[in-house]
Amino acid sequence: MTQLLAASPNPMPTAERYSHADIHLIRAPTASIIEHTWRSNHHAFGTTVALETYVAGLKNLDNQEFSGRKNHTIWILVPKTFNQDYEPDLDLILATAETYERPGLLATTQDGVKDVRAISVASVHTPERYRGNGYASVMMKLLWKEIQQMRHISFTFLYSAVGPTFYGRIGWAPKRSDEMLIPTEHVLPQAETDVIPPVVLQEITDQELPALLEQDAARLRQRMQTRLETASSKQTLVAPLPESNCVRWLLARARFTTEHILKLDQHQITAVGAKDSKSDSFVLWYPSLLEDKLFVLRWHLDEKLLRRDRDNTATALIKVLQQEAKKWKLSQAVIWNPEQSLADLAGLCIRYRYEKAIPSMGLVTSLEHDTDDVNWVLSEKYSWC
Repeated sequence: MTQLLAASPNPMPTAERYSHADIHLIRAPTASIIEHTWRSNHHAFGTTVALETYVAGLKNLDNQEFSGRKNHTIWILVPKTFNQDYEPDLDLILATAETYERPGLLATTQDGVKDVRAISVASVHTPERYRGNGYASVMMKLLWKEIQQMRHISFTFLYSAVGPTFYGRIGWAPKRSDEMLIPTEHVLPQAETDVIPPVVLQEITDQELPALLEQDAARLRQRMQTRLETASSKQTLVAPLPESNCVRWLLARARFTTEHILKLDQHQITAVGAKDSKSDSFVLWYPSLLEDKLFVLRWHLDEKLLRRDRDNTATALIKVLQQEAKKWKLSQAVIWNPEQSLADLAGLCIRYRYEKAIPSMGLVTSLEHDTDDVNWVLSEKYSWC
């Protein structure tokens, strides 16, 4: 959720302007300052939700293990005269952003595949009265420097809602991203493989996520190792690691929405995905009810399956996605960066996603921030925040 809003046609009274040399970036030191940043960005990220409900939802997310205090940081851009220890003037917060530390993989031909740490950036915001002064640019440049100083961090990424240029010129190089929309009423083409023994799917619950995603991460390591065999010496492969804490964080968002925002009578999210009983194939999902979409967090088809069995399994997984979307009265399911063969099987098109949630990544140790030699492997919805 990385967004930067354009200036309002009816701006508030002009606030005091600060020289860029007189401002700096610090970590929000207290709970009251953190809550102030949430209240400040409500109109940017929570317009469909009442203010107090919006703040309650963020507090709920802040209590999840993924966003524990050692992993989650809220940054504030303030004048150097800002007194953070004694009755700070919260109206002097010029811009804010959030970061999450998380596991990742980095692979090069020189060092092989390594488990590393990464930083994802979200909720970039400038209060309306301070826009037009370049504060967001200053903040993101300072944040890049802060991340570079974290010696244990290898790469950083975000999802841009303001096009590819703003973050790209700082260090977060935009990466192409596609999506496939699956309408719930879409009828899948009849396949000759329908006479093959039917695929038996089982529900995936929260309790199964750690073991399931540990196996998935092991496969991802092997996949990256295999890609290194044909990679050039200049190429670097990176991937946020699929892990249960992040998926549970996303599901906590959905559960809060069903129970406290929409107040649905049947609000319990029990199944978080489905898996094939006879192979490693599975799908994880996230109902985004305010967006009318069932997002696929992670899609995996067992590569050991024969082609006809893979097609049969994929068809079964698409159908269960449609059923889950209908259950929540959503009009479509969405898969990020699917293979063309899946679109062909489903009789659907893949479209380029260029307006919202543009994946953007940089190596914090790299001098060439916008290099095409950095490849994002497995760019799926599970890594969004």
